[in-house]
Amino acid sequence: MKKPGEVFEDASVYDPGIEAIVPRYDELHDAILNSPPNDRNDPVNVLELGAGTGELTTKLLTRFPKSTVFAVDHSEQMLDEAERKLETFGDRATLDCGAFPDDYPAAEDEYDLVVSSLAVHHLDVTQKQTLFDAIYESLTPGGWFINGDVIRFDAPHLETLSGEMIENWVRSKGWQEEDFMDEWQASDDYDDPSTLTDQLVWLRETGFESVTSIWQYYNFAVYGGKKPE
Repeated sequence: MKKPGEVFEDASVYDPGIEAIVPRYDELHDAILNSPPNDRNDPVNVLELGAGTGELTTKLLTRFPKSTVFAVDHSEQMLDEAERKLETFGDRATLDCGAFPDDYPAAEDEYDLVVSSLAVHHLDVTQKQTLFDAIYESLTPGGWFINGDVIRFDAPHLETLSGEMIENWVRSKGWQEEDFMDEWQASDDYDDPSTLTDQLVWLRETGFESVTSIWQYYNFAVYGGKKPE
């Protein structure tokens, strides 16, 4: 049985597959990478929640060449793919199998940056709020949390519009729409996206400042906030 985030049965096809599902996937990653205030040569200690196959992890380690990333995912097959991809970075990348918010974050005042991509939307409302609290505690003063994820619209016609946009995107990538969408819909059982507005409010209630939406394309958004110094 697939776990949340395992959109495809075979993790080796995740990278090309996710680019066919998520419009402007690289642009979403760029928004995450461009959002932290850290200089490229700063020794940034990063926690990544929902590392998947290590695509964003690779970009983080490349963008911040003196950084270290502790990357967590609950899918062993995804982590196997990530391990192969991240081998070249040596001990700058550490992988662990675990869930959030149950297992991670676990440390206080340890990370300069916490990031996540296309993972938090699998949590329900209470779990999201619990996770935001745990992330806040895990950050050093002045540290940032940046999340790129699926969001939900309150307006039904915008939800419909977003679904149609994804179907058109899939077709534009040359995939057989019916077969591909069957695979994609299979992961919807684990999805529980919240509105962007609600999540920004929860971050403020947790104690984050400078809370903001950084990038959005239909129902995909990058947002975050800073732990006060």
